[in-house]
Amino acid sequence: MIAQKDNSLSFIVDLDEFHKKVDRVSPAWINQLRAKGLARFRELGLPTTREEDWKYTNVAPVGQGRFRLSTPVEPIEKDALKEYLHPDDLNVVFVNGVFSKEYSHLEGLPKGIRILNLNEGFVHHEKEIAALWRQYEGRNEGTFVSLSKALLNHGVLIAIDPKVVAEKLIHLVYLTSSAQGEIVSAPCSIILVEASSEVKVLESHVSFSRTPYLVNALTDIVMDEDAKLFYGKAQKESAEAFHIATTRIWQKRDSQLNSFCLTAQGRLVRNDLNVILDGTGANAILNGLYIVRDAQHVDNHTSVDHRPPNCTSNQLYKGILEDSGRAVFNGKIFVRKEAQQTNSYQLNKNLLLGKGCRVDTKPQLEIFANDVRCTHGATIGQLSEDELFYLRARSIPKDLAVKILARGFVDDILNMIPQRSVTAKLNCLLKDKFSQFT
Repeated sequence: MIAQKDNSLSFIVDLDEFHKKVDRVSPAWINQLRAKGLARFRELGLPTTREEDWKYTNVAPVGQGRFRLSTPVEPIEKDALKEYLHPDDLNVVFVNGVFSKEYSHLEGLPKGIRILNLNEGFVHHEKEIAALWRQYEGRNEGTFVSLSKALLNHGVLIAIDPKVVAEKLIHLVYLTSSAQGEIVSAPCSIILVEASSEVKVLESHVSFSRTPYLVNALTDIVMDEDAKLFYGKAQKESAEAFHIATTRIWQKRDSQLNSFCLTAQGRLVRNDLNVILDGTGANAILNGLYIVRDAQHVDNHTSVDHRPPNCTSNQLYKGILEDSGRAVFNGKIFVRKEAQQTNSYQLNKNLLLGKGCRVDTKPQLEIFANDVRCTHGATIGQLSEDELFYLRARSIPKDLAVKILARGFVDDILNMIPQRSVTAKLNCLLKDKFSQFT
């Protein structure tokens, strides 16, 4: 049976009330943007597995939900949240998509760094935000970006002035609490890094419950000339949650991006990471780790668009699968005709620990220049019998040997993260995962 498009928004039960409420207090241009996003969603509908980009990921269960838009709430998982936060960081905390002043920590914000809630950003940075989003108009924005625009309300804008070196980590924490039941949140994060500045940002999406809910996140980043950014995304949510996220990064001349994406839990997770290298000498590192078990499904789609000459990009995504877990990796590298002397590398490595797990991996190259160095590859395998034998011959039980080897597979990529404080947080999210491997 051929799946039919679902163009309705019936899975969000209070959408009309939401628009009546927010349209009264938002700038006119944002109301127009919401209306366009809503119309675009109704035109596109939820994607089906007949579409190439969604061939291995069925989002029909999202359309079968009954989600309510989130409202301010006091989290019931206070202790777990406090354990995850570090007082030395600039913590920007949202609970069910709504900014929480109580759990945020923005005292001593360095000069040249502005952190605003999204509605303040719409007022004070209208020109920059409008220019950013105009760059993507007509670029086939998909269903879930359109839905993000239709639900614009909560989120954050981070603006870094020129020649600012931010010492502290900016930690964006989007916590979904079980206090409200089945909800939908659409956090929007905008990061503007101006010329010759340097900043570290970690965006965490976490939950400490098993409540079903939907997160539809949009993150847009602009890196000006010679800007340096570490951008991490960490995701460990309810095992019943849907998490669909789009991250778009626009790099200008000589900018340097180092990114890392961790996916540790969720019923269905889709991460779209799109990087445009739009200035000579730009460099992008895209690394990621996903751990999938039970019947969970994780889909990572990356796209790197090389436009001018003399740019580099490197990608390494690693995954561990167990039980009947399912993973998808689709990495695309575009090298345009003008992008001579491009140097690009991409590798996806998967470790299968279960008999029922499955991974679909599809690295892609589209090259229109003739003076380039581009390579890609993928591996899928199980633990080495020789390595297991070596450990067991030294009186190490099989279960422990599996954990040791899996830990080494993970540490290999975690050790590439230049920020130790970020690695510590990712290990905090992973600490219960290794005890489950058998």
